[in-house]
Amino acid sequence: MRYLFAFFIPPLAVFMCRRPVQGIFNLLAWILSLFLIFAAGLGVIGWFLCTIHALICCRMSSIDKRLNRVVQAIEKRSAAAPAAEQQL
Repeated sequence: MRYLFAFFIPPLAVFMCRRPVQGIFNLLAWILSLFLIFAAGLGVIGWFLCTIHALICCRMSSIDKRLNRVVQAIEKRSAAAPAAEQQL
């Protein structure tokens, strides 16, 4: 769903990935590109860059979640290991 928003409304996708500072940057760039689309027809490049940025943010968010799960599993396993050694 975020990837769909990243294509049509890039700032919303970045905010959904919980990256507020990057979301503000993306929002300002997106508004500027929309203005340039209507004013001079040059905003397509800016819209494309905002979309790429939003897609990267969405991907990084999913990678961060996966890495957090791995770290929690490692911490849980390392916390259980000393308890098992004490019983021996």
